[in-house]
Amino acid sequence: MNPIPLVERDPQAPFARLGGQFISVGQFLADVRAVAESLPDTQFIVNLCAERYAFTVCFFAALARETTNLLPARREARFAQTLGSSYQSCRVVGDEDAEDLDHVISFNPGGNGSCESPVLSGEHIAAVAFTSGSTGEPQAHAKSWRLLDTWRHVHWRYLPGAPDEPRGLVATVPSWHMYGLEWAMLLPTIAPLTLHCGADFYPQDVAAALADFAGPGILISTPVHLRAMRNLANPPANVCTVLSATAPLDDALTSQIESSLHTELFEIYGCSEVGSLASRYPRRAKAWQFFDCFDITYRDGSITVGHETLPAPVTLADRFKQVDAGHYELEGRNTDIVKIGGKRESLANLNQVLLNVSGVEDGVIYDPARYGLAATGRLAALVVAPDLTAGEVRAALAENIDPAFLPRPIRSVEQLPRDTTSKLKQ
Repeated sequence: MNPIPLVERDPQAPFARLGGQFISVGQFLADVRAVAESLPDTQFIVNLCAERYAFTVCFFAALARETTNLLPARREARFAQTLGSSYQSCRVVGDEDAEDLDHVISFNPGGNGSCESPVLSGEHIAAVAFTSGSTGEPQAHAKSWRLLDTWRHVHWRYLPGAPDEPRGLVATVPSWHMYGLEWAMLLPTIAPLTLHCGADFYPQDVAAALADFAGPGILISTPVHLRAMRNLANPPANVCTVLSATAPLDDALTSQIESSLHTELFEIYGCSEVGSLASRYPRRAKAWQFFDCFDITYRDGSITVGHETLPAPVTLADRFKQVDAGHYELEGRNTDIVKIGGKRESLANLNQVLLNVSGVEDGVIYDPARYGLAATGRLAALVVAPDLTAGEVRAALAENIDPAFLPRPIRSVEQLPRDTTSKLKQ
């Protein structure tokens, strides 16, 4: 099979915006070459670069050396070192000198001239992505370069907007998460997108990053980050597309964001085993449409996904209801269903109701028994709602939740322990 270029764009085109300056595709590739020459001679690296541009350069520099990127969900160097027991030829790399790092990359962003793209065998394992471990031990999933190359072209076909229109791209999700890797880091390697590489996490930072682009901008985000952006005093006016993933969007948040940013939300469904799989416009339809590149087998609420780049078909952990030949409604994870008083309900559905309560900024309904706590036969909730009492939250929930599933107790907290992809830490 023919080798596949790492980047398929004009070297003169803008690739990234960093510190108020644009870095061209050719300059980016020269940075990749410079860092590749300095990386340790090893089979695997754990890329702990914190700054987005440095992470992207280091990721592709590893590929230029035919090295595999290990992408653990936990980003502590000490934890990364433990991967050495499973991956013998492994080095931990970062962009800031810190204890437990094996190598610190150093380069002048955009200052290494310009060069053409390296090519890489499609069979090379470009990355190994690890699940968060929130439902057990972290699981490793190998991604060949052919798979990642296929996915970036598929996603570019599905991204809303004119394919030839240059756009800025701002992401609140990190590139070591599959969602960020696919939509924020890989897409600019083939499409006229310019990746913003600032500290784009807090609402005002995100708004300022989008304003950095004179033309239209794309926001890659999550429901938790979007919820924090609902009340921006001066929302950016140039947003043409908002992507959301990692958790289902609720109707109220969808409406608020679309009204504030004057655009339509585009939602992605995916999993670590495969990557992004399906999409929907939540205001138009509840059902998901799987990307046309996949072979879909549906049986008794279960979906199995096949593709020539996957080592084997993957059965998804979520349950679905088939609407028609190409559309499926998500019913929740098999492990997400709770049974109380002979009734069944999805925790995901209950949490959607909680997050729709006016005055609730964040929250979670959970089954205490699943975490080794006292088995009371009732659910419990933690809420971030500074202006509401527990009784007021419960009364609002009672309007839309069966009494069997009303959480007791409901405890107020200042914030929930979420990671950089907005998932709750266990």
